[in-house]
Amino acid sequence: MSASSSLLLPFDPGLRVLVADDNELNQLVVCRALEEWNIVATTAENGRQAVELASTQPFDAVLMDIQMPEMDGYEATRRLRRHQHLKQLPIIGLTASFSPTDQARALAAGMNETLPKPFEPTLLHASLVRHTARIRPSVTVRPPAAAPDPTDIGTIRPEWHLLDELAAGNEAFIAQIITTFLQQTPSLYQQLATADRQDLARMAHKLKGQIVYFGVPAIQQCLEKLERPLSPADAEAAPHLVAMVGHQLAALYPHLELRLQNQLRR
Repeated sequence: MSASSSLLLPFDPGLRVLVADDNELNQLVVCRALEEWNIVATTAENGRQAVELASTQPFDAVLMDIQMPEMDGYEATRRLRRHQHLKQLPIIGLTASFSPTDQARALAAGMNETLPKPFEPTLLHASLVRHTARIRPSVTVRPPAAAPDPTDIGTIRPEWHLLDELAAGNEAFIAQIITTFLQQTPSLYQQLATADRQDLARMAHKLKGQIVYFGVPAIQQCLEKLERPLSPADAEAAPHLVAMVGHQLAALYPHLELRLQNQLRR
C-alpha cells in the first residue's frame, strides 16, 4: 500500500455508493478502491439504470459518469433531483473531459461537484468525506505529471504509480486489470478504426476510458482530439490520428504483457 493510500481511512459507519459507468474497466477500478474504504458499491451501466436504482434503493452517494449510453450523466442527475427524497443525495460526476464548461453543466444539472478521470484516490476519498461527513482524514494530493509528445512512440510505456496506488499493492488485482484491458482494447480499437464520423468521438471516448489507468498521456492526447467535434481540417487529420493510436497501442501492449508474465513467475 502506498503512503498516500495508507492515509485514506475506511468510512465508519460504511457507505453504500452507486457507481454509474458504462466502462467495465472503470467499474472494476472504482469499486476496488471503494471496497478498501468500507464502501459497498452497486454498479449501473447507463444513466437510465442509475435513475432506476437510485430511485428505489438507499444510497449515501452516487458516482456519475458523464458520457453514458441511453441517458448521459447530466440527464440522469436532473431526473434524480426531481425526486424530493433525492434532492440532498450527493452526486459526484466523474469525467475524462474535465473542462470548465463540463463542470458548469454538471453543477447546473444538480451534481455536487465533478472529478477528473482517471480519478486520484485522495480526491475521490476527500469528496466522499466532504459530502457524507463520515470522517475527515488528512491527505496529500500528488500533482499531475507533464504530458509527453504524442508523436514520440518511444514514450509509450505505462506509468504504473496510479494503478499501483489504486490496487494498494495487490498484484493479482493489477493482473486482472491488465488482462481485461488486453482482452477488450484490440476490439475497441478496431471499432475506432472503422467508425464513421458520427461514431468516431464516441469510440475515442470509450477507448480513452480504457487507457487512463496506465498513465500514457500521449495516447490520451490523440484520443482527446478525436472525441472533439471535427472541423473539415480535423476530419482530414483524423485517419492519421487513428493510425497513430494503433501504433501507440502496439507499443504499449508488450509492457503490459511483461508485467503479467512477471506476475505469473512469482
